[in-house]
Amino acid sequence: MSEHHGDDDTGHRKRGSVSELLERVVEQTREIARAEAELVRAEAAHRASLLRNAVVLAAIALVFAFGAIFPLTQSAVLGLQWAGIAEGPATLIVGAVLLICGIILALVAASLLRKVSSPPDRIKENLSADARTLKESLK
Repeated sequence: MSEHHGDDDTGHRKRGSVSELLERVVEQTREIARAEAELVRAEAAHRASLLRNAVVLAAIALVFAFGAIFPLTQSAVLGLQWAGIAEGPATLIVGAVLLICGIILALVAASLLRKVSSPPDRIKENLSADARTLKESLK
């Protein structure tokens, strides 16, 4: 009878070990889910910051383009004429310089917007690593 009692005790310990293991797996899964949620929040905040910066940069570019372009253009053309360049070529030079400045600002803004719209690779990698860790802990 004592042998039978020993079997029950061993069986109880095995069940206890399995339930403890399952509890640890569930707790680890919760911790991973919380960490992933925090990472998603941080990634969203970072993307919002990039978007905000792109919008601010685009607004500044518009201010330059609409607010200052006419007086600067006129002054630059007159300056080139004063330096001995005819009105036509002077106007073309000033227009080309302003166009290049506008293109540079637009490319920088587009680059920031691409960063905002790209998928978060870090989150995908972390989820894959977490899944592998859980599989290994269940073996």
